[in-house]
Amino acid sequence: MRRKELLVETTDYSVGGAISVKVQRKMNRNDLLRRFTPTPHSVNLLVMARNVRLESNSSALIESALEFFSRHQGQSPGDPEFLWRIVSEQDSQIEYAGVALSAFSDGGLRFANLGQGSFLAVDLEAREGIGFVGERLVESEPKFHCRSIFDTLFCMTTGSLGMVPLAAACVGEGDKGLLLFGPPNCGKTTVSYLAAKLGLEFHADQAVFLETEARGLRVWGDLLPAIFRPESLQFLPELKAATRRFSYPGLTVCYLPKRPFQALKAHSVKPVCCVFLERQAATIPTISPMDRFDFSCRIAESMLFKDYECLAQQSAMFDALEQLPAYLLAYGSDPATAAVLVRKLLTDCDAPKPAVEQTR
Repeated sequence: MRRKELLVETTDYSVGGAISVKVQRKMNRNDLLRRFTPTPHSVNLLVMARNVRLESNSSALIESALEFFSRHQGQSPGDPEFLWRIVSEQDSQIEYAGVALSAFSDGGLRFANLGQGSFLAVDLEAREGIGFVGERLVESEPKFHCRSIFDTLFCMTTGSLGMVPLAAACVGEGDKGLLLFGPPNCGKTTVSYLAAKLGLEFHADQAVFLETEARGLRVWGDLLPAIFRPESLQFLPELKAATRRFSYPGLTVCYLPKRPFQALKAHSVKPVCCVFLERQAATIPTISPMDRFDFSCRIAESMLFKDYECLAQQSAMFDALEQLPAYLLAYGSDPATAAVLVRKLLTDCDAPKPAVEQTR
């Protein structure tokens, strides 16, 4: 006969409280799922004007978060709208050859696996995210690994923060912004960088975050450095010394900090038009108005997450986005020619535009 576990309440007057023997026994067991790992380090962060509380067992991770989100900090955050709890673990037996990321979402649950033994998970309804990451992802230099942790976690969280993320680039002038769309290798990053060299602000090259407020539709830029493919450097020889190369499984990229081309403090912009890049599509760079149905289909394909729980929120933002002028920008192999037209579109956005515009 099995001996039944007894539930006995005792009082420990040295600490002045009742202690459940069963709970105490559980705490003394090996915590194989690390559910009881203490997270004594914490900070309240401002991220795109949202308040997020971060808790961790690693002071280094807290410091990295403050540095990563430094452009977004300002006034003291109010009550947290979301909780992130990240545990850093020893990973001496794991060898890294880049960090492969795989992810899936189902309803309000999202999960991302980061290489070997590290993962992030988010429950949008509970407004809580957890992560277990190898300490070398936190402490490695350059800190692009750790930054990908925060960027990925924020993207997974946005559904609860009233934001919709899209795969797009964004350049701006003051309070105005122009959104650049297109498939991989169409030139979004290079065109944005060259437009920034012409005087525009470089908000994003990988993702943008839409929100609606009293001023209407607004856009925030992404959080990561600009990411170039190595072949892009043939057009930009100055980047050979300015970028840092990193290899992921099956992919090599070059990182460039965007901060020299950004305002001191992060800010949202009002989108004034959308441009879809088509590389190797025209000898002479050409801008033409876009069919609205085609525009709607391409915008839908740019969504990072399809949340059925947030359909009303997404629909309202897409309706506002579809009211903007939209153009196809076809060009050849040199992104500099497209950057000139992008800058002209943004600076002249309030003036009437011809049906077709060309430059030589």
